[in-house]
Amino acid sequence: MFVQLLAIAAAAVSFVSAQNSTNFTIADVTQAFTAAKIVPDVLPAFNPTAILNVVFLDNTTGASVNVTPGENLTREQNALPPQVFLTTNDTTFAQQTFVLAMVDPDAPTPQNHSVSQIRHFLAPGLQANGSLATGAQLVNNTPALSEFLRPTPPPGSDPHRYTLLLFVQPANFTAVASRFVNASTPISNFNISLFAQEVGLGSPIAGNFFLTGPDSNSTNSTSGGNSTGTGSAGGSGAPGPSATNQPSSSMGQAELNWIAMTVATVVLGVSLL
Repeated sequence: MFVQLLAIAAAAVSFVSAQNSTNFTIADVTQAFTAAKIVPDVLPAFNPTAILNVVFLDNTTGASVNVTPGENLTREQNALPPQVFLTTNDTTFAQQTFVLAMVDPDAPTPQNHSVSQIRHFLAPGLQANGSLATGAQLVNNTPALSEFLRPTPPPGSDPHRYTLLLFVQPANFTAVASRFVNASTPISNFNISLFAQEVGLGSPIAGNFFLTGPDSNSTNSTSGGNSTGTGSAGGSGAPGPSATNQPSSSMGQAELNWIAMTVATVVLGVSLL
């Protein structure tokens, strides 16, 4: 077990320290958001001023996966919380604090938005670490308002558009946001645009998105409940144990990876989101 953890820790270090590779422009992201109808389904408008690079650690291979807007990812590729990098020529962002949100506007299916949006992640207190010109990693030391929820579209569904948005965090965000999102708040029927308006986030400065469908071995039926998770953000809202909701290994490769990444953080000083 220890040898396995060391091997995964090495992969985690490689993942975190890997070069931030961005092969798209702000114009590319804006066009992709419009083509995928994220505007207007998620946002009334989208005028980014920076690039948000999203990097996942593949739960099966340990390889890093840089997300190109609109890219199809498997559930093993996005089982773990991503690392995010901000690229911009605006040097004022170096002193800013940010909020990262991830929502699913296609729950339970792209044809039926009855429980959309699902709030998959809401993390305040992010700050740039590194050069913004080449891509600064966003890191924090504060708890998420909504912990990362692994994409889990229900069996038979078409791929969902998992959308990540980055906002500049206002000074009073923590106090105001807790009125709207807390441990007892359902993660379903969330509205990121309305939330941003209520807490003073303004418009997102950057964004990205990817597509993920159900596991290939899931049954072709959407009856029997919503597997996107519609409970509270405090843990009970996450999808319960099922074949479509677990990593591929018997122990849970996600758990192994995160144990190893914690080891890397403590022993090697690697900074994680």
